[in-house]
Amino acid sequence: MRNNQITERLMQEALLQHRAGNFREAAQGYEKILQMDARHADSLHLLGMISVQAQRPDIAVDLIQRAIAINSGFAPYHSNLGTIFQSQGKLDEAEAEYTAALSIAPDMPETLGNLGSVLLAKGKLEQAVSCYQRAIGINPSIAELHFHLGNVLHAQDALKDAVKSYQKALALRPDYAEAYCNLGSTLTDLKQLEPAIAQIEHALTINPNLAEAHNAFGVALQAQNHPEQAKAHYERALELKPDYAEAHSNYGTLLEARGNLKDAAGKHLQALAVTPDYPEGHNNLGNVLGSLGCLDEAIAHYERALALKPDLTDTRYNLGMAQLSAGDYAAGWGNYEWRWLAKKTPLKRQNFSQPRWQGEPLDGARILLYAEQGLGDTLQFLRYLPLVQAAGGDVVLVVQNRLRSLAAELPGRLEVVSSGDPLPAFDWHCPLLSLPLAFNTRLDSIPAKTPYLLIPEQARAKMDPLVWPTAGLRVGLAWKGNLGFLNDQARWRSIPFSLLQPLAEMEGLHLFSLQIGEAVAELGVSGGAITDLSPHVSDMSDTAAQIAHLDLVLTVDTSVAHLAGALGISTWVMLPFSADWRWLQARADSPWYPSMRLFRQPEPGDWESVVGEVRDALGEKVERRSAEG
Repeated sequence: MRNNQITERLMQEALLQHRAGNFREAAQGYEKILQMDARHADSLHLLGMISVQAQRPDIAVDLIQRAIAINSGFAPYHSNLGTIFQSQGKLDEAEAEYTAALSIAPDMPETLGNLGSVLLAKGKLEQAVSCYQRAIGINPSIAELHFHLGNVLHAQDALKDAVKSYQKALALRPDYAEAYCNLGSTLTDLKQLEPAIAQIEHALTINPNLAEAHNAFGVALQAQNHPEQAKAHYERALELKPDYAEAHSNYGTLLEARGNLKDAAGKHLQALAVTPDYPEGHNNLGNVLGSLGCLDEAIAHYERALALKPDLTDTRYNLGMAQLSAGDYAAGWGNYEWRWLAKKTPLKRQNFSQPRWQGEPLDGARILLYAEQGLGDTLQFLRYLPLVQAAGGDVVLVVQNRLRSLAAELPGRLEVVSSGDPLPAFDWHCPLLSLPLAFNTRLDSIPAKTPYLLIPEQARAKMDPLVWPTAGLRVGLAWKGNLGFLNDQARWRSIPFSLLQPLAEMEGLHLFSLQIGEAVAELGVSGGAITDLSPHVSDMSDTAAQIAHLDLVLTVDTSVAHLAGALGISTWVMLPFSADWRWLQARADSPWYPSMRLFRQPEPGDWESVVGEVRDALGEKVERRSAEG
């Protein structure tokens, strides 16, 4: 019998053993062939695949590479070698082998799918989509291809298209728990929480031990404001999969939202201990460290996240706010521009055909400046209007309707428009909070001269007849900000009225409530000891006229603080431990408002200490007033 006939017989026998799962006997057959022909590529390749089963990947790589050196034109060699590299986390090598396989045999859907997974892991999302779409075009009946395409589309934020891909996967494979799970996660991101939970529950019905589904359930429940139930699912996910970095990090985010910052940091550290190169984990840890006042460390983690994944828009925005909080305005203003793309903000960039102004000479051109965030933000950055006018601009100013009459008092070439009203013609545009970047503002160049707002005479005439005590200290009080503001949802920015009510019992004080809206109802427990000014308010001009009759404004971080500061009135602001970036860090003064004093929580959530410090300071102020006669 000739050698090639013996080789063929041995190969058939070895293949039968291989297919039957008798790997030892199959390996012996391949080795016999190689003793006869050391360049028998199929035996090298198949012996390599048995080495994979034996968890000896390095030997497998060597054997298959030897097979490729003998016969480089056989696509399965390259494809299987790519799979080994992918399992080892060697993504560049895996991509090269899959690409080589497809250059030989372009119509291999499984190889295209594997290449798509590698490209997704490398952040090459467009190429990954192309791979999955090509694979589906070849064989649309493979549920896993639709599932993985959904994953890439989700990563691209093409959420509605991702939903369709998951649904196609489930139509092909109704028991596909992972597809139900990821469909639920995508619906959570689309804020369709009830359908999301239904899909995730279905996943857990199929596979109660799917850690990813428990994690997804936790995220959905957290979004529904069911923290205890979310906590239970995060804990179950980590029981099933202790090295699940995303679950550790999501659990940390839940703890952070509940004000448990140190434990939150611990969870994020656990996530990074499992997966050191987890960009979202670095971002989330940065958020907690920033809330704990560790800005340098927070910035380092944001920068690490961006080094790993440069397209994390929320991280770039977070980095900007941390830099501004640290006083690094040179870097901070540029990164703060990412607020327009960050998922965590509701901001929508205005799309104008006119150019965005970045500090160019205006030479009499008309420039549109517009409010983009809350009333306080608008009030703070109206200070830049004289600088824009000095650059030669005729200003068209768009502000919230409640600020229109107040803004109309600003001097110079100015036309004021309410938000949502038709716009006049203009040549340039710039959002108000981008003006510090346009003027290259640094801590020592903040335009801080106050007052820069003037009170309309009509508002003054409306407030002058009210009863304003002539003896004692007249103090305006605001304890609650906009309930839609993110930090209020975390119960960080507003103060329980019960903590401030005892101030009304202090000798020599006359308290006036500057609150409007639902919070006014809380005054009922004061028994009339605090004068409610809200019935006299129709817009911010009225509040400004009221403040002009006060000696001091005591407020949380809300629009009242900015209004009083812009008017040059003595203003005391009570701040949470993790204050907004504009108040910087560890300062009792504000470079933005010379008449302002800041009172900060010494520990997260400790409003009692803040109110105690304020009470002592008020007592001293009353004593000085009495001594001065």
